[in-house]
Amino acid sequence: MPLNRLLSCATLFAVLGAGTALGVTASKSYTNPKLASGETSVTRVCLMPAEGELNKVGMKGVEGMSKESELWSAQLQGVIETELKDIGVTITSKGMSNADLEDNDELRQTVLQIQQKYNSVATQMERKAKDIKKSRYTLGDEVALLPCSATSDSLAFVHGEGSVLTGGKKAFGALIGGQSSSSGTLRITFVDAKSGDVLAYALFSNNGKFEHDPQSAYGKKLGKELKKIGIGPHEMKKK
Repeated sequence: MPLNRLLSCATLFAVLGAGTALGVTASKSYTNPKLASGETSVTRVCLMPAEGELNKVGMKGVEGMSKESELWSAQLQGVIETELKDIGVTITSKGMSNADLEDNDELRQTVLQIQQKYNSVATQMERKAKDIKKSRYTLGDEVALLPCSATSDSLAFVHGEGSVLTGGKKAFGALIGGQSSSSGTLRITFVDAKSGDVLAYALFSNNGKFEHDPQSAYGKKLGKELKKIGIGPHEMKKK
């Protein structure tokens, strides 16, 4: 079959697949023994501003999607806040929105420093997430400087990454047996609001339309996973 005919078939396959596939969400999670045993709890959460990054992947390479990333970040924030509330968690993030940070330079600098510390620890956790079960990760007690820490038992850090494939890239992937669908990951880390110790870490991955409808992509799975690891006042997991 001529190459152009093969490409046409692959393009049709990619389009049909994109229209019918709902996407699959998988999850992994790790819990600090203090949370797993019920010694501590995650019931009052200060949700830090979500950070989402989308990149368009085409035949010519990778291109940033700054405007889309900003919107996606806000959507992820909303999804996680909704799911936490649904499992009985009280959100204590008042005064921590992006608008609040823009109006308060001192708070913005504090959040930036803590976020940088988190990013450093997150890199370590990505390599050895199982060490969370050994209580090896902490952001330090600087987290207590956040105004919301006084009324919270935990802080939640949210980071999403997504690779959005163009139609041509999907078709080429289907043709050669490579990646033929967009893929996105969502990481949520809960830390003690006073000590900075990492209490739980959950990772979600999806290969569907996560960038357009993160609620459908992550919401249901997210809520179940968080309940399973003991987030919220009910059904605390004991070991």
